[in-house]
Amino acid sequence: MPTVSDPLQELRDVHMPDPISWWPLAWGWWMVAGFLIMVVGLALWAWVYRQRTQSRRAALAQLGQVKQRYATQANDHWAIVQLSHLVRRYALATFPRSKVAGLSGKAWLQFLDRTGQTNQFSHGPGQLLGIGPFQPQGSGSLADLIPVIERWIKNVHRGSKVSSE
Repeated sequence: MPTVSDPLQELRDVHMPDPISWWPLAWGWWMVAGFLIMVVGLALWAWVYRQRTQSRRAALAQLGQVKQRYATQANDHWAIVQLSHLVRRYALATFPRSKVAGLSGKAWLQFLDRTGQTNQFSHGPGQLLGIGPFQPQGSGSLADLIPVIERWIKNVHRGSKVSSE
């Protein structure tokens, strides 16, 4: 007669499966990684854009202050001097100093026309920037000059090509 053995003796120990590997990643983790890369890239682009347009925003804010003060005081000479300084500072902040600093008179107005792709400085209301600051009384319409300057500030930006003459 066969001997009956204990059936518990024939059982084997419990074997755990191999641990789950972290590689390759599941598709959900790839989506999270892609989303994070896009967010970081977008934030970096926004930061660079903000840095590049900082001088433009400051110039437009100062132009707004000049317009506001001119509306209350109506001092033509003061406004022309302020606008002339504003345009000069913005040009120095935007273009190489060697291209801007030595310009005056007609050459300055032609530079503004060339960089703004207009003719409003040499042949329009922008002529006030060439002669207005040096005259005791403003002679010309600031109502026409301010939009020309505002358009120039908005159209000219860092990295613009300046042809040397």
